[in-house]
Amino acid sequence: MRASKARDRKIMRVQIPPSVLMKKVLGLIGEKGSGKQTFVNFLKEIASASPRNDGERLTIRQIRFSDILAQTLIIWDLPITRTNLQKLSIAMNATFGETALANAAKFSAEGDTAEVIILDGIRRETELELVKRMDHHILIYITADQKLRYQRLKKRSEKVGEVGLTFDQFMAEEKSKAEEKILILGKFANLKIVNNGTLSDFEKKVNKFYYSYLSQAA
Repeated sequence: MRASKARDRKIMRVQIPPSVLMKKVLGLIGEKGSGKQTFVNFLKEIASASPRNDGERLTIRQIRFSDILAQTLIIWDLPITRTNLQKLSIAMNATFGETALANAAKFSAEGDTAEVIILDGIRRETELELVKRMDHHILIYITADQKLRYQRLKKRSEKVGEVGLTFDQFMAEEKSKAEEKILILGKFANLKIVNNGTLSDFEKKVNKFYYSYLSQAA
């Protein structure tokens, strides 16, 4: 009986996929409208079009720190606006501490078997430290000129309330507690990507990043 249990334990150890142990973690820092989601979308497209020698594609999972906040707003039947996300974030931190969102993201990341985990939307020191404590991590700061980011937000309607956004409203959000630390946190990044050009220009930068940092994982 003891020998059988020993064999079972040995088999379980052998069957752990290497990707689970060697996953890469990308931490994204960036102001609203800088192109974080576009960065993720391009990465997934490149990975999908670049099979490995075994025919498999690199698996990528995105975990946004704001997802938990958005899910809470849905449960409460409240619109998922940027203002509501910011207010809920501040309230959650004041009640449960600034590690609340970071711990939730950590739990989700550690239980995922994807080879690349993207922790998107770092806005606090606790979230930055979470990524820095993870093995094989890369902190990326994606940024763009302020007026350009404002124009991008006006053109998209990802969240209720962004259509018709005035520049004064945009500036007020930039100064909010949830956004004010992004520039400071960006200084701790391993890599800075400036997204001031065309979509094609940005795609080239993402492609360069993929083959410089992730192709080995593929």
